Amino acid sequence: MMTANRMWCRSGANGPHMSPKPISWLFAILAVAFAQVPARAADQPTFESVWKAVNAKPNIRAIDEPHDIRIEVPDEQAIYFFTKPGQPAYPSVLKRVVVQRGDGASIESDGHCFGDAAAQAAFALLLEKSRAQDAEISDRMRKQH
Repeated sequence: MMTANRMWCRSGANGPHMSPKPISWLFAILAVAFAQVPARAADQPTFESVWKAVNAKPNIRAIDEPHDIRIEVPDEQAIYFFTKPGQPAYPSVLKRVVVQRGDGASIESDGHCFGDAAAQAAFALLLEKSRAQDAEISDRMRKQH
């Protein structure tokens, strides 16, 4: 006797019992397998894709500095720093943005390194220094108001 999702089968002295159809096991296995597949590379940002996205924004101003290319995006109140080849944190992107809060404005930094372990370590130091500067600047901005 079959129901929508299960079928009867006989199992020794205990008599009939419900067991899943073989096809439902297949779907369960596939669901688990696909849940564990990491996101495709196409779904992950790259240094180049972030570069293109930022450069496509309106009203930007790019400044070529010795260690990075700084792109100011006034509509976001943000500055993006793209490291250049030869820099320890290359390839990485650091974003600094002005954030308005009830107690005034502050600066916040975030970003991503797309490089190897050495570049990741260099970027971690860069981000740490940037966040320390953010705190100092934010404190000065609050004291002025």
